[in-house]
Amino acid sequence: MNAKYLLSALLITVCLIASAQEFGELTDSRDGKSYKTVTIDIVLEGGVTVKRTWMAENLAYEVPESFCYKNESAYCEAFGRLYTFKAAREACPDGWHVPTIAEWNLLFQTFGGIHDAGVALQKGGESGLDLTLGGFGDPGRVFKNVGISGNYWDAEKKSDNTSGLISVQKGSKEIYHSVIGDWHRNSCRCVKDYE
Repeated sequence: MNAKYLLSALLITVCLIASAQEFGELTDSRDGKSYKTVTIDIVLEGGVTVKRTWMAENLAYEVPESFCYKNESAYCEAFGRLYTFKAAREACPDGWHVPTIAEWNLLFQTFGGIHDAGVALQKGGESGLDLTLGGFGDPGRVFKNVGISGNYWDAEKKSDNTSGLISVQKGSKEIYHSVIGDWHRNSCRCVKDYE
């Protein structure tokens, strides 16, 4: 009997999560490229709910200090561009921005917390965010971990030369938040501006 109740509660939860998202599209007027978007109901403290719209694909707009993995354009098509911190801050389209760590944390909490949301946020996961495993590049133009890890800037400066980084690993529920040099090359997602 308890197993039936637990299964019913799980199915209701999954249905509520699935129904709390709206999918759309953004066309970047600068280059005409279209991106999938997902609007997610985020539950705040006290049960207040807000909607936040995220790009559901990695940004691929070319700016100085942005790169294709291993300098191959096919990687940009599959995984978007890799950006230095400065480039990421300049690359989001008008009306969109690089997410803050607070915005990332609200997203993680919505899908189970930093220790459990990793799979839900990855490509094919229940969030619809579809974080891809685009790897990263270092200042020596060495590129690593495509298909293994997805590394995303957060908008917070940690020191003069370092900023926050969100990482997901293939098949892992864990999400990692670390600090890395601004000159590294990482993926970028943008969040729609709101008041």
